[in-house]
Amino acid sequence: MKQQNIIRARNRLTTLLRRLADRTEGAELLEFSLILPFLLVMLVGVIDFGGAWALKDKLAGAAREGARVAVAEFNDTNNPQCAGTPCSVQAAASAVTTYLTNAGVNTCGFDPSTTAPAAGTFTWTYTASSCANPWTIVVERAVPVTSNGTNAMCTRVTLSFPYSWNFGSVMGLMVGANSFGTTITLNSAEIMTNLN
Repeated sequence: MKQQNIIRARNRLTTLLRRLADRTEGAELLEFSLILPFLLVMLVGVIDFGGAWALKDKLAGAAREGARVAVAEFNDTNNPQCAGTPCSVQAAASAVTTYLTNAGVNTCGFDPSTTAPAAGTFTWTYTASSCANPWTIVVERAVPVTSNGTNAMCTRVTLSFPYSWNFGSVMGLMVGANSFGTTITLNSAEIMTNLN
């Protein structure tokens, strides 16, 4: 009799363990379904922020290239060959778009040599309005900088470029409302001392 009770108890324990094992599989599925949206948000976030970081790096390189070209040229603000815009400014804007195009950035076919910039006092602004989200190049030729008690006139090239990201849309799916934008503007500026 004792042995039969032991066998019954063992069978009950085995049945109970099987039921618990079945419930654990369901719990794993439930846990996975709860954590999956957070994993997707993190994955999309990493991809989007990585893309923004890479674009920001390309913008910095383009701004640096534009500033390098601008400072190497003569201060030609009154050169009649360039139709009111200094040739050095046009060359700087062209260097920026060439750099971005070669880096694989979509510039929407923007060509600064065919665009008249908005001009201010030693400041020229090119706007690529052919894109769905316009981007700008600002070339400033007379930026005073003081370093170690020495004054120098510098050129600053500033880029403002839109970056479309998916993170806001994915967060909108989780939260229910898209409080995040779908486009952010990345800015980059480089400044160099005028050589001439």
